[in-house]
Amino acid sequence: MFAGMQEIVISVWNLERLRSTLMDIGRWSAHPLPDAPVEQLTAWHVPEGCTRIEQLLLMPESDSRGFIRLVRFHGVYAEPMRPSQHTWDSGGIFDINVYVKDAQAIYTNLQRAGWTALGPPTDYHLADFSIRQAVMVGPDGVFMVLLQSYGKVLIELPQYSGMSRTFNALQIVRDYDVSFDFFVNRLGWKPLVETVVEDKEEPGRNMLGIPANIARGLRRRVSILHPEGTNDGSVQILEIKELDGSDFASRCVAPNVGYLCGRFPVADAAAYADELRARDVVPYTEPLSLFVAPYGIVTLFSVRTPDGAILEFYTPSDSD
Repeated sequence: MFAGMQEIVISVWNLERLRSTLMDIGRWSAHPLPDAPVEQLTAWHVPEGCTRIEQLLLMPESDSRGFIRLVRFHGVYAEPMRPSQHTWDSGGIFDINVYVKDAQAIYTNLQRAGWTALGPPTDYHLADFSIRQAVMVGPDGVFMVLLQSYGKVLIELPQYSGMSRTFNALQIVRDYDVSFDFFVNRLGWKPLVETVVEDKEEPGRNMLGIPANIARGLRRRVSILHPEGTNDGSVQILEIKELDGSDFASRCVAPNVGYLCGRFPVADAAAYADELRARDVVPYTEPLSLFVAPYGIVTLFSVRTPDGAILEFYTPSDSD
């Protein structure tokens, strides 16, 4: 079974804004879903008073993973998870990555649709990657990274005309060593990239919105981590110790608005939960059975990273 991130769940105030952007510019398709079942309230620890969880699944062109699920919680008060989003604020999931054929063109189209950016498309090199990149800022706390590769793309992608599937999600972390230990020694994941960026602008030309005179003196520790050590459905962690930002880890829960969780299929969710307990990982949600459209009945549990990001692991009941 594919071990990387199958989908990312975004809590929103308005399903239409992201739906129209991903359909019109990303060339994704939208698939209405029934409201999430009552068991989902338990799985996400939704406070009392929620009357429904409206949801919509967005799928990339010709692809079977890397989805975006939009959810809207009705009847309860929701705040932004990361209300003053800076690249030096820790907590939760900061952004998601997609590949594009022409970063400048998508950047321009997103700006015309009301999005902004931390900086213009920028060429840079990191480890074995040579890319053009722009970090876009959309509604409902959504940061999306556009990547145009100048070399071989490290994941296999079907043909697409707008945006590829989501393949990586970044977390800004307070303590790199603690987070790295959690993913590698607790979850049992493998690092694809482990690097330190220093003595240059961030890398490239002000890609993260940090003033260049400050960025040149910063030391950034970066890793890309995945259950199988690839970049396909991975998690990235970034630490910038010298910049003292806010920490929003406690806010990155339902029904607050922003990146709610990443969902990962596993061969046996209950067995994996037991394995993690043996490594002193306490589940955020204990394994339970519920219907998750379009996957059917699943066994699902979740954990929270040291910086508050929720990771859900699930096994469909027909996977045996």
